[in-house]
Amino acid sequence: MRILLIAYDYPPLASPQAIRWHYLTRELVALGVDVHVLAPQLPASCAALAVPPGVTVHRCAAGGLAGLLERRRRRSSSAVAGPLTPANAEVVASSTPSLNWKGRLYQRLDVLIGLWCYPDSRGQWRKPARAALSSLMAQLRPDIVISSHEPAVSLELGIDAANSTAAWLADLGDPVLAPYTPRRWRRRAGRLEAQVCVKAAAVSVTTAQTRELLIARHGIDPDKVSVLTQGFDERAARCAWNPNPDSFARDGQWHLLYTGRFYPFRSPLALLEAVLAQPRVQLTVAAPEVAPECLALADRSGGRIVFLGEQPHARVLELQQQCDVLVNIGNALAAQTPGKLFEYLGSGKPILHCYSVDDDPANVLIRSWGRGWVCRNDRINLQTFLRTLVESPGQRCAELSRDDSGVAEYGWSVLARRLLQLCEQVAKEDLR
Repeated sequence: MRILLIAYDYPPLASPQAIRWHYLTRELVALGVDVHVLAPQLPASCAALAVPPGVTVHRCAAGGLAGLLERRRRRSSSAVAGPLTPANAEVVASSTPSLNWKGRLYQRLDVLIGLWCYPDSRGQWRKPARAALSSLMAQLRPDIVISSHEPAVSLELGIDAANSTAAWLADLGDPVLAPYTPRRWRRRAGRLEAQVCVKAAAVSVTTAQTRELLIARHGIDPDKVSVLTQGFDERAARCAWNPNPDSFARDGQWHLLYTGRFYPFRSPLALLEAVLAQPRVQLTVAAPEVAPECLALADRSGGRIVFLGEQPHARVLELQQQCDVLVNIGNALAAQTPGKLFEYLGSGKPILHCYSVDDDPANVLIRSWGRGWVCRNDRINLQTFLRTLVESPGQRCAELSRDDSGVAEYGWSVLARRLLQLCEQVAKEDLR
């Protein structure tokens, strides 16, 4: 089978969507699939992620300001001339400078462009990507086209592909029309979401709640919507699952780790304040951007709260092996579950999930897996939990399951097999 994936976020980018497709395309190749990816030509960050071997990436201009900056970068750097590859992605990452006044200016321009370009400045990829897609469809004749949501421009390109092939699968991680969608784009996002539900031969989402939301909003056939969660890498080194109190805090300190991103609907402030109040707890955070008020709390911690900044994905996995407890902060949005929660399952470490809404779907998952604890994301509840963890670790460990088999279905290889089965089903129906 030949699959063409349309993805703005793809390695060497290391965003959550890029990580998702890094693993899914890697495992699809392992299953014998001929995988092609249409992605923009963009510079890597300091956390560059390699393109999996066997995946053919077709890059075109990113368009607009991003395309202009990339052309200027490539002209000024002979070391990274030519298409980005796993080999030179590290060169790009190591040479990326910190933001100077020009960088800050470009950031402001990026925000301004997002005021008129849907869904934000990344929508400038639409024109060059449409031209490249038309050529690739004729050249490759894929059995199925998959478009990755986030940004929504990839879905618009998927609709273009559906006009020439009915075998189009839309991977919607989250709803297109979400609570955080800017007011100026809500009508357009709602129309696009409805179009996707009609035009796509199949739709995949990451939570059952999003599936139910789409069915209720658009009357879409339930058989058309599948849940394909985020996952963890079975090939990565992992600790054996052994919730034994003697294996934690061996130096007298409980080492907590948070890896991911912060948003207005995913705040770490309550967690930081709770850690400050518990002298035997240390927290390390690997996140690309941290608010000043968070840094102020770290300054008061005497070194017990450490912000590492953005880290390469491989380093993040290493850090997960070195901690006692992994922390996940839930979104204040019931239809969403952070992908890091599933990545944590591969670590062999217990998870502390801090929830902000009672119907957070991660609460049910954590309890059903028996792989951690749930605690309301406020200072008082988190302080109480951490005090019990430090003073009565045996009690907390007794709340965990000894069974490790329940998480196997979230391995990326298992998820890729499910995705391939879905693609084969869609392609077969298209031939009828």
